[in-house]
Amino acid sequence: MWRWFWGLSKFKKILILLVLCGLAFGVWKLFFTPKEAPLYTAVPVKKGDIRDVVEASGPIAPVNTTEVGALVSGEILEIYVDYNTPVKKGDLMALIDPTQIQANYDQAVASLSSAKEELESAKMTYNLAQINLKRYQSLYDKEYVAKTDLEQYELEFVNAKSSLNSAESRVIQAQASLDSAKKDLDNTRIVSPVDGVVLTKKVSEGQSLTAGYATPEMFTLAEDLTKMQIEAKVSEADVVKIKEGQTAQFTLDGYPDEKFEGVVRQVRTNYTSSSSSSSGTTSSSTTYTVVIDVDNESGKFMPGMTATITIITTDKQDALLVPNEALRFAPSFNTQKFDKTGVWVLPSDDERPQRVDVTIGIISESVTEITDGDLKEGDKVVIAERGQISSIINEMRPRGPGRRR
Repeated sequence: MWRWFWGLSKFKKILILLVLCGLAFGVWKLFFTPKEAPLYTAVPVKKGDIRDVVEASGPIAPVNTTEVGALVSGEILEIYVDYNTPVKKGDLMALIDPTQIQANYDQAVASLSSAKEELESAKMTYNLAQINLKRYQSLYDKEYVAKTDLEQYELEFVNAKSSLNSAESRVIQAQASLDSAKKDLDNTRIVSPVDGVVLTKKVSEGQSLTAGYATPEMFTLAEDLTKMQIEAKVSEADVVKIKEGQTAQFTLDGYPDEKFEGVVRQVRTNYTSSSSSSSGTTSSSTTYTVVIDVDNESGKFMPGMTATITIITTDKQDALLVPNEALRFAPSFNTQKFDKTGVWVLPSDDERPQRVDVTIGIISESVTEITDGDLKEGDKVVIAERGQISSIINEMRPRGPGRRR
């Protein structure tokens, strides 16, 4: 073959070489040259599930707590409970030195006894004065005694009656003092008012307590740690979407691989306002408390743990979805401003995108629900143009619950 080639004229050799080079260039151009990227990147409109959620955080706390304080002053002699100690109603938790209070009680007992004796004496005096008055009244009626004698016994009767009333009052006062002293003596024994568990202990043995206008707090009891609640702080923009009975999912730092659920029990109307200053400007915010009931039968939750909460306010299935990039995209040739929200639909690869007005619903992290507009499943919406810097998603997939925007 090569002998044949070398036997050709110089012109034919050059011609054959040019043909071979042209064929080689054509093959390289066809198979090895990268194809030019399309002008627009578009993805199909799909149907899927989407959630509208509100995110918040808050501490886990017992549903009911009871503060136990001291109603009398004195030194703490004994403490019989500690943190996490289970108690029953009436269990002795601490003892305050009763020495002085016992002395006051004993004095009150003696005072009552003395007042009762005085009352008995006053009753005898009153009865005698009453008898004498009746006798002299009879004698006076028969004109056996003078008027002055009768008046003397009338005066003695009045004085006896007054003394009797005073003696009765002193008995009542002495009884009240004794009751108060008895109550103070009973209050030296700090007992649990409910069944529960000791959450906090704020005193120690030997500490002196002074019960004045404010009751010194000694212990905090949780009535039932199997039923707890989360008090989440929610902004005013989000709280209007939250209703009683909605599902709330939450995570805890102590259990990073687990998700827990609760139920919204209450949306409190009381609010908290705060303000902050930055760069000479002042901004204010208002938050509301949302109470979420959680089941703690497993005992995993401890009071004070901070929960990161996702409250599911809306959960839709088979919704028409577009990527969020499609709602932000505008082609370079567009100079018009639009009053309505819209997306750009690509009829075919060699046509210009056309704008379609839409109404949006739920907005999640990656996709948005389309509730109205001339858009259907399978339409291709543009999310980027060649030469633009954009985050392009090749396949639109709803990725779990979204966050509110």
